[in-house]
Amino acid sequence: MEKIEYQLDRIATALETIARGLNSSNNVVNPDGEDSKAKPENLDKNFITHSTMTPEEELFIRTTNIYLDETQRKYDEGLQRKSAVKVSQNLIPMQISFLKKYLPDFTIAEHSSAVLVLSKNETPKALIRIYTDLGFHRADHWRRDMLQITKIASSLSIPKENIFLLVISNLNGLDSSHVSSTLGFKISNKDILNNSNQNILKDYCERYIKSFSDIFPTPENQIYFLTSALHPNVVAEEIFTNRSHVTDLENYPWMSTPLSETFKYVNSL
Repeated sequence: MEKIEYQLDRIATALETIARGLNSSNNVVNPDGEDSKAKPENLDKNFITHSTMTPEEELFIRTTNIYLDETQRKYDEGLQRKSAVKVSQNLIPMQISFLKKYLPDFTIAEHSSAVLVLSKNETPKALIRIYTDLGFHRADHWRRDMLQITKIASSLSIPKENIFLLVISNLNGLDSSHVSSTLGFKISNKDILNNSNQNILKDYCERYIKSFSDIFPTPENQIYFLTSALHPNVVAEEIFTNRSHVTDLENYPWMSTPLSETFKYVNSL
């Protein structure tokens, strides 16, 4: 069963990569790397943020924009569900544009399967992979994706310590049996995402991250989860239903806010 799930995961990833390739050949992309046909509207009014928005807040808002755009398309075209491929097509150029803002001396391009290569003076320096959630990479399935990413790094002569994995939300990415075995006691995926159990979730994520020490030199400095149950897709649905809906990111209990330090490190490369 596990092998079947993994193969389905690989097929889904391959289809999304092919679709992005077709999309890029048919649409004009502006110099900032964003699809000129998919400019997200400004949703700042739907969020409370710091006066100088943190990178985590900005990434969350821009990701929410992508999901809101797809929610609107689903409604306009009378579709049964959103297209994961369409979302993926728009997420990658947005992520590239977002990273360029904070890493102005770098050129940033997708290598494959949403893995972004950060290069300076035409020399690859780092890799970053941003996951909205781990829906396709739960538990040990993530390890396979990590190994593929390290192969990409090796082919580009990028040190393993310069690989960064960022997961925006824990929602949709938890495997109950894996959570229980990692923690040593039983807790449901729903309960662990409750705000009152954030310390338990943090403990799980820390243990989970440390389990990849055989792949990454310092996984605690390379792998990050930003939120518990807060998810861009869910927030997009809430905004679509109620355009006056406001999400308070300034006072949200982020699990981690690593981006400023990560960007500082990458800029020094």
